[in-house]
Amino acid sequence: MVINALVLAGSVNSGKLAKVCPEPYEALIPLKGRPMVDYVVDSLLKTPEVKQIVVAGPKELSGRYPEGRVVLVDGGESVVESVQKGFKVLPRDTKTLVATSDIPLITPEEIKTFLFSCPPGYDVYYPVVYKEAIEERDKSVRRTYVTLKEGTVTGGNLFLVDPRIVEKAIVKAQDLIKLRKSPFKLSLLLGLGFVIKFLAKKLSVKELEEKVGGLLGIRGKAVFSRSFGIGVDVDKPEDLELVLKYLP
Repeated sequence: MVINALVLAGSVNSGKLAKVCPEPYEALIPLKGRPMVDYVVDSLLKTPEVKQIVVAGPKELSGRYPEGRVVLVDGGESVVESVQKGFKVLPRDTKTLVATSDIPLITPEEIKTFLFSCPPGYDVYYPVVYKEAIEERDKSVRRTYVTLKEGTVTGGNLFLVDPRIVEKAIVKAQDLIKLRKSPFKLSLLLGLGFVIKFLAKKLSVKELEEKVGGLLGIRGKAVFSRSFGIGVDVDKPEDLELVLKYLP
């Protein structure tokens, strides 16, 4: 298996982390003397299946990574815009692993395990990490969990995608993102039966795949994972303290 990778490193540091770190971008927040995004890029560089890496982020990252293997492009003002900019310089015939810059605990082994857990025949693969796997490692971790028929899970912070479907799906994804602040309109789109099953914790992963895939016009596959580094991101000061405990 040979893939490319896109690291989204353009998020402006304007949330909770800004209270403890003055860096203009979240990707530049220092962890043990290195920008947070370095740990993600390093793990990708050490994953044999990853050929080319594109980092969509600030110019401050210029010159940090091996030329030829890593390409830096400007990040966008939103995640969607960064994705679009990144895919403009990536070939369309090779699947791409998209990762956020705020998962410094991810390891090459976790990346490889995820890649080889993805069955053929789908456009997008998204990891869902079991709550019990996170808490086995550290019970102090606070994540947003969802209870499905198969268990309680949290969304991972990367996904494997066929570049050929990105432009088509991303426009529809933007519409869904806009609806997140209007639960009534979102529930109308999803369907009352779907919402009731979700609230009753009776929704299956297959039903979720079919609903989201239908809305975006793609074939999506959720991949169950027990990877701590995939399930833990840094978006608040407590997360910084957590990852510093585990970074070498």
